Amino acid sequence: MYLADQSIWLMIVASLAVFDVSKAVENGVEVTPEIDPSSHTVSLPKPFKCSIQPRSPSALELIQQDSYR
Repeated sequence: MYLADQSIWLMIVASLAVFDVSKAVENGVEVTPEIDPSSHTVSLPKPFKCSIQPRSPSALELIQQDSYR
């Protein structure tokens, strides 16, 4: 359980290290996701659009590398 938890954490951190995640832009306007909290015990966000771009050319190279060689 601890190994799985740490593995997921490392995958998330590695992804955030090479990507910039920001609000989506449609027709030149930044789209802000709606916040609609539910009244349930566990509240999850509704699906929303976002922009995910490589942070730099070197980050893009890391993303495109075949890690299974």
